[in-house]
Order: sequence, then C-alpha cells, then structure tokens
Amino acid sequence: MAGSAADLILHNARVITWDAQRPYADLVAIRGERILATGSQDDLGRFQGPGTRLIDCEGGGVMPGINDAHCHPLALAVALLSVDCAPEAVEDIAGITAAIRRRAAQTAEGEWIRAANYDEFHLREKRPPTARELDRAAPHHPVILMHRTAGHCVLNSLALKRAAITRDTPDPPGGTVHRDPVTDEPSGLIIGRNARVEAALPPIAAEELIRGMKLATGQFLAHGITSLQDTGWNNGLRHWQEWRRLIECGAAVCRVSVLMGIDALDELPEAGLSMDAGDSRLRIGGIKLALDESTGCAAPPQEDVNRQALRAARAGFSVGLHVSDVPMLEGAIAAIQYVSRQLPEAKGRFRLEHCTVCPPELLLKARACRAIVVAQPAFLRYMGQPYLEQATPQQAGWFLPLGSLRRWGVRVALSSDAPLVPCNPWIGIEAAVSRRTDTGQILACREGVTLLEALEMYTQGGAQASFEADRKGRIGPGMLADLMVLNRNPVPMEPGEIQELRVVRCLIGGKVVRE
Repeated sequence: MAGSAADLILHNARVITWDAQRPYADLVAIRGERILATGSQDDLGRFQGPGTRLIDCEGGGVMPGINDAHCHPLALAVALLSVDCAPEAVEDIAGITAAIRRRAAQTAEGEWIRAANYDEFHLREKRPPTARELDRAAPHHPVILMHRTAGHCVLNSLALKRAAITRDTPDPPGGTVHRDPVTDEPSGLIIGRNARVEAALPPIAAEELIRGMKLATGQFLAHGITSLQDTGWNNGLRHWQEWRRLIECGAAVCRVSVLMGIDALDELPEAGLSMDAGDSRLRIGGIKLALDESTGCAAPPQEDVNRQALRAARAGFSVGLHVSDVPMLEGAIAAIQYVSRQLPEAKGRFRLEHCTVCPPELLLKARACRAIVVAQPAFLRYMGQPYLEQATPQQAGWFLPLGSLRRWGVRVALSSDAPLVPCNPWIGIEAAVSRRTDTGQILACREGVTLLEALEMYTQGGAQASFEADRKGRIGPGMLADLMVLNRNPVPMEPGEIQELRVVRCLIGGKVVRE
C-alpha cells in the first residue's frame, strides 16, 4: 500500500491521543509534518513502506508535545546568559555577590553585568542586597540584579550613576526608588518600571541573543515542549522581527504563537499583520492587555480596560487579560462582559492570564463569560508558602483552584511564565497534582487534579488557548506531528511517581529534534 506508507512510525507505545473516538493506541504513523493515522501494533504492516523509519518506544508513553501557553522565551534567553541567582543556585546575599564576582572577573571593566532570578523570600537574610553589597562584588562594572518576577531590580552604585538615579530623582509613575532610611540615598532597589533604568541598560547583542535562545531551546526540547506562547505586554513589530531572525537562523526550533501588546495594535495593519498572520512556525496569537504592567498603574480605570479590550476585539484579535489579583480578575471579567455585549461574536475569544487567586463567586463568572484560564501551577511550589502565610483557611483554596475550575467546566491551559519560574513543565505538573509548596506544605489538596488531567491541560489546553485546537494538542489524522515520547506509560502511574517520568524523544513536524 505505497499510497498509505508513512515516513515514520512510533510503535510499541502507549499513545494518549486526547481523541474521544480513540483515546489510546499502540502506534502513530506520520507522513511529512502531520499524523497519518493511529492504530494497534497489528496495524504496523499497513503503514510501513520501504522507506519508513521505525522507532520502538519500548512501551513508553507518546503524547502531543507540551504547549506552554504563557511564557517569555526571549526573556528566558537573556536570563540564561545572566548570572544565575535563583534560590536553587544561591542561599544568601554572600552567594549572590560571589557569583557576580566570578562574572566580573571574566568581563571587561565598564561593561554591564546582568544577574537574574533572585528572590528575597528564599534568601537567608530575607531581604534584597544593597548597592554597596553589589559594589564589593563588582566595583568597576555596572550591575543589574533582576528579581525572579521581573517586577523590581537592584542596581549597584555604578549602575545607579549610569541611570542618573540620585537622592533627588523622583519616583516614577507606579514605581519606587527605594531610599536608605538614614541618608535618603538610593539603596539600589528599584521597584516597578523605571524609564531611566530601561534607557541605561544596553540591548543584548544579536549574536548573544542567538546563543541564549539556543540554550533556552535545549531546555524546551528536553522537557517535551514543542509550542510556546509568548505573552509579553510590550511585544510589538520589532519583537516579531526578532523571532523571525531566530527561527531563520535555527536558534528557535519550537513553534511560536505571539500575543502582541495592546500598543502594537496600530503598527500591525501597516505591516500586514492580523490575527493568525504568519505560518505554522510563527504566528500572531492575539493581543495581551496588561494596563497595569504597561502604565505602572496598579488599578487602571475600568473604562480604560473596557475600551482597549473592545478595540482589540473589533480588530479581530483574541484578547488575553493580565490578571494577578482579585480586583484585576473582577475588572477583567467586567471587560469581557462589556465587550461581549457590544460584540457578541467575540465571546469565547478571551483568556485570563494567571488568575492566580480566584474566589468561588468569580470562578462561576469566569465560566459564564467562557474565558480560558491560563494558569501557572508551578506557582504553587514557588509562591504557595508566602500565600499560605497571609491567607485565611478559607482563602487557601482560592490559590490556583484547578480542581474547581475543571469541575465547573472552565477551560484551563497550563503554562510556566518562564523565566519567572523554570520552564520545566514537569515541576508544574507535579505541583498541580500534589499541591505541595517548596517547604512541603499542602495547599488545599481538594484543588488538586490527576496526572492525566494536568497533562491534558498542558497539551490540549494549550492548543485551545492559542485557538489552534484544529491542528495541535491531539493525536489524530491531519494533526501536526508535534509529539513527545516518555520513558514510561503515565496512565497507571501514582502521583508519587511523576518525578520518574522522562522525555526521551521530542518531535516537531514529524522530525525528531531531540533524543
């Protein structure tokens, strides 16, 4: 049967298809970039031709590739080039300064040193370092140390000078220049957006960004990630062109769906770009609306949110609304309701980005407006403990209530928000199931989900969030052959065994890109 011969067959596998008609199979036959068929092991001869490559999966699982529905891959590339000050790498301020000192020894005087991912909650001192402490590590280099949330940073004295920040510098809108309580001089801590810092910090050189993206791509593929959804609030045409260059030079391998910032809405038509513009490697996936992040205003007026959401929807875009707390969730739901009344055809084309804290009454409203919740379950591990220390017993179950969201029929996609937390989806998958924080506390176990539910939300859920469920997130004829092969069949596994799962192969468009 030459006409039905596959180019590649993955067989002797436990194939999880997410196809209601055939949820499990033993093999996947691939022709070109797409799935030709699934079948039983007895069907091997039907799809095998003289040139067919066979891969024996040795009983391991085969699933659609992970689709990270909310991340910042270019920022991750930059972070991987920076001095690693994450809790996993350093325990205290001495560890941060030692790491920066090592980088300074390898860097020409006067050049910037970037350090990233510190979190004072996990430092022994429970505070950020000061400019003077960073000075002792690198007195002849301007240093910027980014918090893992990217919401604030610490500058050393030379960096403060380069940014022209002095004791007389006023706080910017929505931000703070932290001062020494005795001298009133800048301590080095900069909270929120700061135009002076942004202007002083030189852009990453093109060749360095390529190197960083190659490092990031290695991590993505090692964890089974085949699609990324870049959700930066300030994404624009320049960002789009950067992605094009990274893909063309081979540094970026995963498929990318870009949510453009609301400020890009005017320049996109001039460049001939609209919703779904691009190709299977790089496409426009919608508009990211984050008025708090873009303006520095923690509580933007509701009429501004409504107006901008309607503007994006009228231009034909899906809209992702940044939701980091309960008031913002209330405002996002109100905006969706407003737009849906004005433009009924837009209903079902909205995303709630993060939705980290969701009380029951808002959960029901989110379901009613048919929004897709794009959540980051690794936050349970990395941020669950600080939340527990501030929450009442009733509020404990409001933190990423994935179980309730599923039970009430809300569509959920899981993601990382890397580099805020590691891009490794298996950290999030384990946290979604166990609800365990990094200190071992269990945060509202009733809100846990099963391993297969977490996997579904990271694959099929991701495809739904990017409005590509017709080509991704499921294994069936005609779907893109973006797959991961696991060392074990996850179906019978117990929650405690999740850490034993490994990605042994990753395929994009029918080609093995990692094994």
